[in-house]
This record gives sequence, C-alpha cells and structure tokens, in this order.
Amino acid sequence: MKIKMPCLGIKLVDRDMLQANNYNPNNVPKDKMELLKQSIIDNGFCFPIVTIWAEDDEKYIIVDGFHRYTMCMPEWLDIKQVPIVVLDHDLSKRMAATIQFNKARGVHAVDGDAEIVRSLIEQGVPEDEICKHLGIDAETVLRYKQLSGITDIFKNIQYSKSWEVGTVEE
Repeated sequence: MKIKMPCLGIKLVDRDMLQANNYNPNNVPKDKMELLKQSIIDNGFCFPIVTIWAEDDEKYIIVDGFHRYTMCMPEWLDIKQVPIVVLDHDLSKRMAATIQFNKARGVHAVDGDAEIVRSLIEQGVPEDEICKHLGIDAETVLRYKQLSGITDIFKNIQYSKSWEVGTVEE
C-alpha cells in the first residue's frame, strides 16, 4: 500500500485567524483543561493545531486542537501566535480526521500512571509537584502509591507513632 505523505509545514498565525469547526463532539472537563494549561506552561506548545483554509471565511478552520486553541485565549494563557498545520481536505475528510484524531489518542491506563507516580516519588519529586504537573489530587497520589507497591514507596518516610498497638478490651 502506498501512503500519500503530504508536506505539512508548521507555521505561526494570529489566533484571530482561527475558527472552531461546527462538528467536533469532543468535550474536555475543566480539570483536564487546567492540566492542558499546565502542560503548555511546562512544555511549550508541542502539538500544532490542525486546520484547513476556508477561502469563503478567510480563516483557518480547526480540525484538531480546539482545546489548545482555547488555551491561547486571553482568559487562559493569552498566546497571540499559534502554531498550525494546514490540511487539504474536503468536509467529509475533515470530519473523519477529527474523529480519527480524537479516538487515536487512546485512554490512560491507571497502572501506567501509578508507575509514573512511583518513579517520580523515587526520584524525589515532592507530592505537591506531582499533583500540579500531572493534574491529580493528593488522594490519587496515595491510591497510585498503593497500586504500585506501598511498602517500597513508604520505606524512606519517617514513621510517626500516632497510636499504640494493644489489645481490645471487651
């Protein structure tokens, strides 16, 4: 099978030149938007917004990356220049591409996340930093510790005796 390999150069355009499509079913909860914001702060804008050029509107219509685009707005990170790639697709191909991109991202495996948390703890990363940069709360960090081997993760923690072992009186 021969695959057509388009030349998709990344270019910077003013965010006002972008427009959302009217068919993307993807929705991102607020906590994931906060994580996306933190990701852009930590890592920069690593994934360009996928677009097509709409001659009639004289705008780039977003095929994939609406939430990255949203992060560019003044109420979030106020990024004026946005990296994009431009596809040469008709509407049906654009719609299919949007669904392909949404579904191809996959889902997170809790076991994999737990191992990452374990590794970060072993590297000495403070739990509050893990929470901030992974978009999880302290309770989730504790659950991941339990999933990935609680005794090993707690072995370097100084024990504070808060109760005494004894027998129950009846």
